[in-house]
Order: sequence, then structure tokens, then C-alpha cells
Amino acid sequence: MFRLAIFFLAAIVLTGLLRDVPYIGAVFRIPIVGFWVAAILLAGAVTFVAQRLVVTRNLRNRVRDLGIVDRPANHGKLGALLLSSGRARAALPHLEAAHQGEPQRAEWAYRLGEARLALGDTDGALAALDPLLARDEEHAYGRALMLSARAARTAGRPDDALARLARLERGQGPTAEGAFERGLALRDLSRGDEARAAFRDVPRLASEAGRFRQAIPRRLVWRARLAQLR
Repeated sequence: MFRLAIFFLAAIVLTGLLRDVPYIGAVFRIPIVGFWVAAILLAGAVTFVAQRLVVTRNLRNRVRDLGIVDRPANHGKLGALLLSSGRARAALPHLEAAHQGEPQRAEWAYRLGEARLALGDTDGALAALDPLLARDEEHAYGRALMLSARAARTAGRPDDALARLARLERGQGPTAEGAFERGLALRDLSRGDEARAAFRDVPRLASEAGRFRQAIPRRLVWRARLAQLR
């Protein structure tokens, strides 16, 4: 009951604050309606914060558990966990330890390349990915090859990036992400018409991805559309 009272009080305060916001303030000056809109916004914010706190707590617990035993596999799992949560810098030393301890394990090489690329170390990313690709070009359904193409392009080697993307397309077929990367590489080579054609392929390939469409970030499609204007 006390929490409910606090919530309604907070909603009343929020309603008062939002009344003075330009353009949207009129909505919150409508009796009852303004209060309920503010209450809905507040409930959404509270839910979001609560979910983030749970995710953060669970991540902290898993990091603590994996860090107990100093083994390459544990370092690798911990690094991959940190990397997936957007903490590439924290993940890097763990992935380096895992790769050094188990150099033949493809997953650690792949994740190490991914972390280095996220931190802007393109040469380091390729140093991790290229030996892996020599053994298994199709690793992670072509993701390792895609990352290597991105690293090559970012390192100022668009021709190399295009060659890697051609290898990827031969093995995995055309993809929206591959078309976007190809467009960027072609633009770096001042091949504007070809670049725009590649960018135009992105929405089509995204729509043809079928049940895997959700795995394609919507922002990639918008980035491709914006890139056509440059």
C-alpha cells in the first residue's frame, strides 16, 4: 500500500513537471488524462530500471562465479559474457588469456578478434581471425569472415575487404550485412554507383531473410538508406 501511494505521488509530481514541457505539455494539462499518461510513462520507466538492475545483478554474479577458477575455459566464458554485454575492454584480457591457453579453440580466436575490432585494433583483430579462417572459413556461419572483412576495410584495405566478402557470399550466400559492408568498401574505392547499388540491396535482402529477419538490426537498413544519399 505504501509503495502504491509513493507511485501515485510520483505520478502527480511528474504530471506537474510535464505540463510545462513545450509541445507535449497540453496533454498533461487535461484533467485525469494527463495524470494517467504520466502514470503509464512512470510505470514503464520503473519497469525498465528494474529489469536493468536484475540483468546487472545476474551479470555480476556470473562474472564472480566464472572468475573463481583460473582456467583458460573460464577466462573464455567470462570474456565472451563481458563482450556480449558491451564491455569489450573488460573482456579483452580474459579472451587473450583463453586464446593463449587454448590456441586451437576456434571460439576464443573468434571472440578475441571481435573484441579487438570493437576496440579499434584492426591489425590485432585480423591477427586473431586469419589463422582461424585458414582452418575454418565458415566458423560461426560466416561471422568470423564478416568480421575480418570489416577489419580489413577499417584498416584502409577496401580491396581486401571486397575479396573477403566475395568468399563469404560464395559460402553463405548474399546477406544484408554483407551488402552493407560491400557498399562501404566500394565507397572507399570511389566506386559510387556500385556502392549505391550495394546499399540498395540491403533492404531487399533483409526482407528476404524470412524467419531470421529479426536477427538483422533495423538500424542497418536505415543506415544503408542514408548511405545512398552520400
